[in-house]
Amino acid sequence: MSAREGFERICVEVCRAREWMGQRDQVEVKLESGRRQVVQLQFFEYEGREMVRLYTVIGSTERIRPTRLQFALELNYALPHGAMAVKDEQLVMVDTLILADADPGELEASLEYLATTADQYEASMFGPDVH
Repeated sequence: MSAREGFERICVEVCRAREWMGQRDQVEVKLESGRRQVVQLQFFEYEGREMVRLYTVIGSTERIRPTRLQFALELNYALPHGAMAVKDEQLVMVDTLILADADPGELEASLEYLATTADQYEASMFGPDVH
């Protein structure tokens, strides 16, 4: 079994246990608040290792004043897990895992943290539950 196949099995297991909606390249995380957050899975290879980048959108950078982007970067330093970044003019939360080393607990923790944290920022900066 390839590292990606193993990861996909782990992802199905985590989604089933948490009642999250998992698809091949995304997971919809239902939050305790009743809101939801979609985490995208982007598979790639780096220095010969298969990896997955997990990211979820907070909101459009076009709607954020430059001072708020600066504040987001300052918050970024204090994050215990993952990071904030800009992807295609969207402010996102992102984490990267090595497929061969991923386990259910690590994947679940990453998905939940990214979704919860991104949703908190989305709610405070933009309001409606869009992502």
